[in-house]
Amino acid sequence: MNGTSDTHRPTRPRPRPRPRPLGDEREHYWLALGMAQTVGLDLQAEIEAGRLSQEDWAETVQRCRGCGWAGGCPSWMEDNPDAERAPKPCVNAAGFNALLGLDEGTAR
Repeated sequence: MNGTSDTHRPTRPRPRPRPRPLGDEREHYWLALGMAQTVGLDLQAEIEAGRLSQEDWAETVQRCRGCGWAGGCPSWMEDNPDAERAPKPCVNAAGFNALLGLDEGTAR
């Protein structure tokens, strides 16, 4: 050896953050629907056109239920009634913006 210690101490895995409890399903259904409407999405038209399945919508609501920013949605929607895109903190922003035909960095 060259004078340095080659002993390795086992490292403990970092504890995973505890998952947050999911929010109320009905409340988040209405939050997700409100966000979609705020940015100009007609979800029924998207479903009829085959761009959004019932499963996709259920997953959208489920993601919303786990979102840490959901408390900010009502005030954001109230302050931005004619928004052109979903806000970045929204866990469903990428999906909503994709349905709007927006790529990252573009506006409608």
